[in-house]
Amino acid sequence: MIHNDKKNLIMYPVKLLSFFLLLISGITAAAQTFTHPGGLHTKNDLDRMKTRVAAGAHPWIDSWNALVAHPKAQNTYTAAAKANMGVSRQRASADAVAAYLNALRWYISGDTSYAACSRKILNAWAYTVNQVPSGQDIPGLMGIAVYEFAVAAEILRLYPNWAQADFNQFKKMMTTYLYPNCHDFLTRHNNACISHYWANWDICNITAILSIGVLCDDTAKFNEAITYFKSGAGNGNIARAIPFLHPGNLAQWQETGRDQEHALLGVGMLATFCQIAWNQGQDLYGYDNNRLLAGAEYTAKYNLWQDVPYTTYNNCDNVLNFWASEQNSGGRGRLQRPIWEMIYNHYVVRKGLSAPYVKAMAEVNRPEGFEHDDNLGFGTLCYTLNASASPYPSSPVPSAPTGLKATAGTGKVWLRWSPVATANGYNVLRSTTSGGPYTSIATYRGTFPLYEDAGATNGTRYYYVVSAINQAGTSGNSPEANATPAATAALPADWSRQDIGAVATTGAAGYAQVSNGTFIVSGAGAGIGGAADGLCYVYKRATGDATITARVAESTWKGGGSQKTGIMLRESLSSNAIAFSMTSGDGGVREARFGSRISNGGLMGFQTGNAYTRTPTWFRLKKAGNTVTAYQSTDGLTWFTVGNPVTVSMAGNYYVGLAVTSSSSSLNTATFDHITVD
Repeated sequence: MIHNDKKNLIMYPVKLLSFFLLLISGITAAAQTFTHPGGLHTKNDLDRMKTRVAAGAHPWIDSWNALVAHPKAQNTYTAAAKANMGVSRQRASADAVAAYLNALRWYISGDTSYAACSRKILNAWAYTVNQVPSGQDIPGLMGIAVYEFAVAAEILRLYPNWAQADFNQFKKMMTTYLYPNCHDFLTRHNNACISHYWANWDICNITAILSIGVLCDDTAKFNEAITYFKSGAGNGNIARAIPFLHPGNLAQWQETGRDQEHALLGVGMLATFCQIAWNQGQDLYGYDNNRLLAGAEYTAKYNLWQDVPYTTYNNCDNVLNFWASEQNSGGRGRLQRPIWEMIYNHYVVRKGLSAPYVKAMAEVNRPEGFEHDDNLGFGTLCYTLNASASPYPSSPVPSAPTGLKATAGTGKVWLRWSPVATANGYNVLRSTTSGGPYTSIATYRGTFPLYEDAGATNGTRYYYVVSAINQAGTSGNSPEANATPAATAALPADWSRQDIGAVATTGAAGYAQVSNGTFIVSGAGAGIGGAADGLCYVYKRATGDATITARVAESTWKGGGSQKTGIMLRESLSSNAIAFSMTSGDGGVREARFGSRISNGGLMGFQTGNAYTRTPTWFRLKKAGNTVTAYQSTDGLTWFTVGNPVTVSMAGNYYVGLAVTSSSSSLNTATFDHITVD
C-alpha cells in the first residue's frame, strides 16, 4: 500500500501535466477555429436578413429599401484600385463599402450580378496593391478601409464563383501589405507621444487587425487586436477610449470634448470591433462591466440634447478639452453616424440590459441608412433581432416644441427652443406678420434644437415658429417668437478702431444695438505674437483694474493658417507694446491661446487653452493690480482659467478691446457680442 501510494504520488504530477497540456492544446485548437462568415455577420445573421426582407417585414424592409437606393450598392459600381492604397484612403474606403453593400445585396436578394460586382472590386484591389500603403495620415486611418475590405470579403467567401486563387490573392494583400501598416501604427504611433492620436485612430487599426485575423484564420493577429483592446498603450485600449466613469451608467468618451462627429465615429467603430469578436465567441461587449455600453449611453444622451457630467480631458499635447463640444464644433445631434442599432440590439434586445439613451437614439434614427463611409450603416437591416423590440415608426407624432427664443444679429437671427424627446428633425417657418401665414425656410434631420436664419434683412421684424418631425409625422407649431436684425453703424462714442503694426489691407468695424451690443470687425495684418503685432483693434480706454468679457459669435475666416480672433489688453497702440490677448485661430483655426508680452519689444509668450475652441465661444481678460488672467467659456456661465496668471509692470492707463487678424492680406471678419468692460 505504501509503495503504491508513492507510485501514485510520483505519477500524479505527470498526469496533471498531461492534463494541462491537453487542455492547452484544446484551447489553442478552439482559438484557431474561426466561424465563417464571421466578420460583422454570421450566416445566421445573413439568413435572418434574407428571410425578413423576402417577407417584407418591418423594420428590416425599410432599411433594405434605403440600401438598394444607395449609389454604392449598385452592380454598376466601378473601383479605382491603386498600387499604393494610401494615395487616397477615402477612395479605398468608398470601394470597400461598395464591395460590402453589393455582397449584402447579393446574399439577401439572390441576384448574382451584385456578387459579381463585389468580386470585381475586391479582385481589382487584390491584384493591384503591391506595397505597404503610405501617404497623408498613413499609417493611421488606413485601418478604416482595411477592416471594411475584410468584412466585405468575409461575406463574399460564401459566393461559389469567387475563385480560390482570387480569394487567396486577396488574403495575401491583407497579410503582406495591409497588416504591416496597421501593426506599425499601433506599435510606433508615427513616433508621436502615446496619447497624441485620438481613440478612433487606434480603434480602426485594431478593428482592421481583428478582421484580418478572422478572414485569414490567423489566431495571432486576432489575439493581437484583442490584447490591445484590453491593455494596449494607446487610446484604443477601452479604458483610455472611455476614460471617465460617471454615475448613472454613463462613461465619457475620450473625444467628447473634440467634436461629436469623431466621438460617434469611435463609439460605432468600437462596437464594430466587439461585434466581430462576438461572432467569434469573444464577449468584449461585456468587458469591464459593459464599459462600451456606458460610453454609448453617455454619447447618446448628449446627442439627444440632454445634460451630461463632464471631466476635463487632457493628453500629452495639452489639448485641454474643458467642455463637451456642442453644435458649434462638431455636429451635436446631427444623426450623421448610423451606429445605434448594433449597440441597441446587442445590449437591450439580446442581453436585456437597460440602455434608455441608446434605445432612444436607435428609435430616432430608425430605419438606419448610410451617412458616411467610416461606419457601414443600414443597422436596422443588419442587426434587428426582434420586430416587437424595434417598432417602426418607433414613436407617435411628436409634440409641438416649446420655449422658442429668437435673438437678433446683423443680417441674421438665431433661434433656439427646448428639444422634443422623440423628434428626429424640425421645420423652421417664418413670417413678416404676427400669426402668419408662415413660409418654411428650413427642414432638417437631427436632434439639435437651434437654427441660424442667415437670410434675414436688417430692419425687418420676423416672426418664427418651429415644428418637430419624426417617422410618424409632424407636430403642430410652437408658440411664436420674433426678432429684428439690425445693420451696423458707427461705433459707440467711447470705442475707436485702429490698425496696429503691419497690415496689407485696411480693417473696418461697425456696431449694432442687437445681442446686447454687436461689433463686426474685419482685420488683416501680420498677426499677434513675436516682438510686434499686426492687427485690427477696436478698443476703449481703461484705468487701473479692468475686466473685458466678450462672446465671439462667429468668424468668417476660411483661409486656414494662424489667424487670431479674440480680445486684447495693451499698454499702448504701438505694435511692440506690452500686450495680452485671449484668442482662437491657431492649430487649424480652432486652438485658443493666452498671449502675453510683458515688455515693450519683447517676444510674446503663449499658454494653451482649449485646443478645440470654435465659435460661438466666450473669452475674458482680467487685470487686477499687476496680474493679468485669461479665461474661456462655452456658455458665459462656467469659466476656465487658461494657463497661469502673468505678472506685469505697466502704465495705469491702457487699452482693452477686440482683436482681429488674418496673418495675410485677406480680411478676417468676426462678430462679437455680449461685451462688457468692468
